[in-house]
Amino acid sequence: MSTGPHCTAASRITDERFVNLFRTEICTAKGRSPWIFASRKRNPGPGPVTADAAVVVAVVGSEEQARLVLTREFRAPICAYELALPAGLVDAGETPEDAARREFREETGMELGRVLHVSPPLASSAGLTDETVAMVYAEASGAPSRENQTEHEDIEILLVSLEEIRALVGRPSSDVISSRLYPILLGYLSAGRIALPTGSWPG
Repeated sequence: MSTGPHCTAASRITDERFVNLFRTEICTAKGRSPWIFASRKRNPGPGPVTADAAVVVAVVGSEEQARLVLTREFRAPICAYELALPAGLVDAGETPEDAARREFREETGMELGRVLHVSPPLASSAGLTDETVAMVYAEASGAPSRENQTEHEDIEILLVSLEEIRALVGRPSSDVISSRLYPILLGYLSAGRIALPTGSWPG
């Protein structure tokens, strides 16, 4: 009986500090095909999938004056500014919620309050990398500040209203919108308001 597609052990092609290229082969009933992918792990392979990073959907202010917290940062791979949600890697021993709180404070100078929902690990770009992220939906407070950003970070913090979201979607600029952010922007426009999940999730 066929066990379905599987991959051979991955072999490292590069030897960089943070991200490397690996080669594997996808084995199916039709044969084998090579695949190159990027990974932050030293030895990627089959096993339980845990989130490599936390992505924060943070809302500040009351419902009438709600603002979504965004970041604007220059990204080398696209050689352009990216509009995105605050995010960062999950350190050893951290939960996605722990990482979200730490990274959100470092990037924005603000604080996360009540967490409404944490997603399971979600694939970032499964044809390119094994990276997975957890989406953390939470209330936020405080004023934006760059004081806690690291020496390598130069992140602009934006608190955007529904009208500003409408402008972002309706009049695209040279800034590239993150694929994680764009569906959220459209969801808020469709709902006619900026709001966090309510009730029991999942449910």
